[in-house]
Amino acid sequence: MNAESGKSLSIWAATYDVPEFGPLENDTHADICVIGAGITGLLTACRLSSKGKKVVVVEDGSIGSGETARTTAHISSVIDDRFYEITRLHGEETCRLAAESQLTALNMIEDLVIRYGIDCDFRRLNGYLIFRPEEDADDLENEYHAAIKAGIDTQILPGAPIEFASSYPCLMFPMQAEFHVLKFITAISKLVISNGGKIYTNTHVKKIKEEDDRVKIITSEGKIITAEHAIACTNSPISDYFKIHVKQAAYRTYVTGFKIEKGTVPEGLFWDNEDPYHYIRTYNDGQDEILIVGGEDHRTGQEEDPEKRYENLVQWTLSNIPAAGEIKYKWSGQVMEPVDGLSLIGPDPESKGRVYISTGDSGMGITHAAFSSIILTDLICGIENPWAKIYDPSRITLKAAPEFIKEGFNTAVQYVDFLTPPEKSDTDDIEPGTGAIMETGSDKLAVYKDTSGRIYKFSAICPHLKCVVEWNKAEKTWDCPCHGSRFDAMGKVINGPALADLKSVN
Repeated sequence: MNAESGKSLSIWAATYDVPEFGPLENDTHADICVIGAGITGLLTACRLSSKGKKVVVVEDGSIGSGETARTTAHISSVIDDRFYEITRLHGEETCRLAAESQLTALNMIEDLVIRYGIDCDFRRLNGYLIFRPEEDADDLENEYHAAIKAGIDTQILPGAPIEFASSYPCLMFPMQAEFHVLKFITAISKLVISNGGKIYTNTHVKKIKEEDDRVKIITSEGKIITAEHAIACTNSPISDYFKIHVKQAAYRTYVTGFKIEKGTVPEGLFWDNEDPYHYIRTYNDGQDEILIVGGEDHRTGQEEDPEKRYENLVQWTLSNIPAAGEIKYKWSGQVMEPVDGLSLIGPDPESKGRVYISTGDSGMGITHAAFSSIILTDLICGIENPWAKIYDPSRITLKAAPEFIKEGFNTAVQYVDFLTPPEKSDTDDIEPGTGAIMETGSDKLAVYKDTSGRIYKFSAICPHLKCVVEWNKAEKTWDCPCHGSRFDAMGKVINGPALADLKSVN
């Protein structure tokens, strides 16, 4: 939603400049307004505009500046929450359809790269799911059989082709892929424009107003886009509605990029079954070969020391991959984890049928974006889609009730922050360049001290559903522990579902 989703800079943002588009300066009309110019929004806009729809895309920052720039850009047909778990929760047929959507998404991206000659460092390579022996021994067999039944090609290997896991059994998934995500979406944005679409950046959506025969999207500058349909492709839907936010939870994930000598780490996508898990790939940034290692996930706003997560990631890497050298990149991102393991794509459950959402990527944001674009286009164009039902945001998954209760309880507990003592009692105790929660009477304040010592005060109450935000020391942001809204140090909203900034009390 913003050019700055935190202070860290990913390898993609550091090595490529996306094109600039101007802000929306006048009221306009479209068939469809897509909110969010990340990979999901742009692929959806591209597909709809190719069908002859008049499409307008609005983005708070620059294209890809939200979570798209913060991915590790694995392109995998392998369901992150495990095929056997999807089978348990939803049945074999739903698992087969989910696998089909993942595989179609991967092939769709390759087709676009080939058809339009997109230079984005796309390449096919094998993926390896590593099973550490101390974890549940049945997991490998269960996942193998579930994947085969779902139509996914895989095989059991006695060891992974990477030194630290050479004696650990693994599942090998052939023909997975990787690319440079910002190079890819830049090409997609050009296709949107060539199809007659419009893209407006640095345009913040303040409100979505749904009427019987249209939707009005209102910006912070008071400009209005009138459309037949609106699609929120903003990681978490930007709305004050409640239903969708109890079906998923926001998690932070961390990434570190190490210099390595070329050839010391084999090519491939690697991930393990630890909790929290780790995932690995390599990329040449034009100067150095980089080992990209991600993981150490936690609920957004629920980690007192996010820098510790980076430290854990570094320690894990150095103990398992001695070839890892100097740290060149470090960044974090946000994923939305649905309670039943499947994305939420389709009409917003609390809309009148003209507002659509795409969320719940479950850490598979690239393929999620691709099959989202297919589903949303089909729904809006009145075309029957075989996957629409399984990803319907209105669905109820009874077997996921324990996870639903667990996540709901976690969210409810966060409101106890209203009763907890403040982190600091005096602004003198706040280090320059950091923030802390303080109190004035019964009011919770988010207090930021800049590097010059100037104090800024905001209401610590998230404008979404009134949870108390927490200071993120790693990204220099205020993060909501309930539903994942995030704000920069100066209180400006940078991630939904919140639409408004933290209220200044200076």
